[in-house]
Amino acid sequence: MRIGVVAYEMEGARTGVGRYLEGLLEGVRRRAEDGYGHDWSWRLFFKGDAFEHPLWSDSVSACPAIEPVFDRRPSARPILWEQLRLPRLLRRFDLDLVFSPGYSLPATKIPSLVTMHDLSFEHLPEEFPLKERWRRRLLARQAARRARRVLTDTRRVADDLVATYGLTPEKIGIVPLALAADTFADQEAADDEGVLEKQGVRSPYLLCLGSVLERRRIDLTIAAFSALGAERPDLTLVIAGRNRLRDPRRLERWIADSPAAARIVHSGYVPEQAIGPLYRQAEMSIYLSSYEGYGLPPLESLAAGTPAVTSPGQALDDLWPEYPYLCEDLDVESVTAALHKALAEHDHREAVCREARRRFAELTWKRSAEMLLAEIERAMAP
Repeated sequence: MRIGVVAYEMEGARTGVGRYLEGLLEGVRRRAEDGYGHDWSWRLFFKGDAFEHPLWSDSVSACPAIEPVFDRRPSARPILWEQLRLPRLLRRFDLDLVFSPGYSLPATKIPSLVTMHDLSFEHLPEEFPLKERWRRRLLARQAARRARRVLTDTRRVADDLVATYGLTPEKIGIVPLALAADTFADQEAADDEGVLEKQGVRSPYLLCLGSVLERRRIDLTIAAFSALGAERPDLTLVIAGRNRLRDPRRLERWIADSPAAARIVHSGYVPEQAIGPLYRQAEMSIYLSSYEGYGLPPLESLAAGTPAVTSPGQALDDLWPEYPYLCEDLDVESVTAALHKALAEHDHREAVCREARRRFAELTWKRSAEMLLAEIERAMAP
């Protein structure tokens, strides 16, 4: 099997889609060690300049063959490159299938597979400027029709694809996100503290990690933190992630209007190597959202040994329906109550995280890659 992969999301500061693709390919390599897909070849198509990566730089990557193709057009706009330039590149190679890990597909007659992580651009128009919203919608709808199979992360989004795009359930496959165990494994506290110091973070703190979007309800997180008031004057709230609000000044106003403004820090983009330390050293993490395709941060937090206060409608609902620190509703009272409970049960946190790790044991990239390989075989079946 010869597979072409739309891989530009792995270039530079990787996006969530880039991390997903990298995890899957790492899993493909591990699965090949057991003989599944060891004779497949993967060509990764990048729009920019050449760079090194263990997937193709390590000798172990010879099985399966993973080879990059660099178009050396770093200034090209990603979607224009994907839609106009990439189809010509694909024709130069004898490919059996094209896989896109993120919502859209290049115009090609080669059989294809696409992943739709969520349909936020369909359901949350307030998060997207008009042109971007319709660009995403048109490309996603086109990809859903064109692909032989459509992958997603959860049954909930699969049902949404059926309801919103009219896909048949038989066309949809579920390949869940996984946890990068090495990122969240226990480390020396001194090493973590050095990373936190570089990020300008001091303990003790609550952590809200992820891009700041309208649906992520950072306003509720700030309001609930403020409601803790004098009960925990030692705590800082660290908001770690790019500000992607349509009006970025709203975040500044939410912080400025809080009575706890002096104890709220927005650190902006977090480099990959800082994610594990930030989770491990936090007193608690908070991840609220009115809509998520999966909701990975609460799982990452628990895997790192830090309980998370979170909202319904995420993967955790299926993995642990009776999770103890789930907000009943998305309002200040419910979030504050969940925070109070989680902080009061500090001695119980190790037991909660042990149970989480037990429940998340199957969330490995090797397992997800096995499911991806099976989906590719289904797509190629006559």
